[in-house]
Amino acid sequence: MNFFDVVNVFNLKEKFEFLEDGIDFPFYNNIPKLSTWEWAILVVGVILFWAIISVPSFLPEYRPFLYFLVTVVPALYVCKGNYSIFFKKVRARDIKTIILCLIGYVIYSAIIILVLYLVGAPATDDAALKAGASKAIYFIGLVLQLFGEEFFKISLLLIVMYLVYNFTDNRNLAIRIGIFITLLLFGLAHLSAYGNLLQVVLLQGFGSIFDLYAYMKTKNVFVSYIFHLAVDLFGSLHVLMG
Repeated sequence: MNFFDVVNVFNLKEKFEFLEDGIDFPFYNNIPKLSTWEWAILVVGVILFWAIISVPSFLPEYRPFLYFLVTVVPALYVCKGNYSIFFKKVRARDIKTIILCLIGYVIYSAIIILVLYLVGAPATDDAALKAGASKAIYFIGLVLQLFGEEFFKISLLLIVMYLVYNFTDNRNLAIRIGIFITLLLFGLAHLSAYGNLLQVVLLQGFGSIFDLYAYMKTKNVFVSYIFHLAVDLFGSLHVLMG
């Protein structure tokens, strides 16, 4: 893996060879094939996740469980018992991917935080994180919540890829549009928590490219989850110490 491969995601001439490892994304090209009902289950899960995260006052103590329930359970259901579609053994080279993505994210986030400060829209912390970071239950909930967030992004990516590929028969275009929509919507979903449009689009949204790349490169949710967990644990500790 080249550290700068992640940049190629936005290269219009890139054919995504750097993502190829002999394992393709599931479902988008009907391999394996999902029924209309199964696609509907994934779509409903994505919509429910968006609805829950957009209303911070809705059952706040149960939110991590709800995130997990509405996205992970549907994804596992459509696997029909073949959970290796999403979960694989973490290899040594996957650890390298995680480390390089973490380095990339730290550099990217530092630049974006500086830019936000310079344009008069300084980055803010999640109010719920400030209130809950000191509680052990927060960290327990974080384990479930991040699985929910991972499957929100992955399910949304696959849904968009399926729609684009179904109409264009163009895998590269499907990946490109899928990435853009996934990152944008994931960022906007955080607007109610942070209240800073530029921040959620640039940091929580497009900053998640490193997280999404970890999945796209390996097709392994465990890899992107470990990356995401490391980032959020560091953020939580930063709030505690701050």
